[in-house]
Amino acid sequence: MNKPLDFYVKWLATFASLTLVYLTSHDIIPYNKYAGLVAANLWMWLGVLWREPSIWITNAIFAIIYISGLL
Repeated sequence: MNKPLDFYVKWLATFASLTLVYLTSHDIIPYNKYAGLVAANLWMWLGVLWREPSIWITNAIFAIIYISGLL
């Protein structure tokens, strides 16, 4: 099966988001921030692939917030 790139990015982003929720709900810090940064970057990439500015701009801001939280 030959699936398009966005199929894999979408599921990786979903897995990263679920990991973020799990880590945050169990107060596993700072790994939750790293998972959030990964999820935000994957969703941002997906927004670019889909040509959806609302998705990539929102997640670019999320990534900046996660980076500032890590610093």
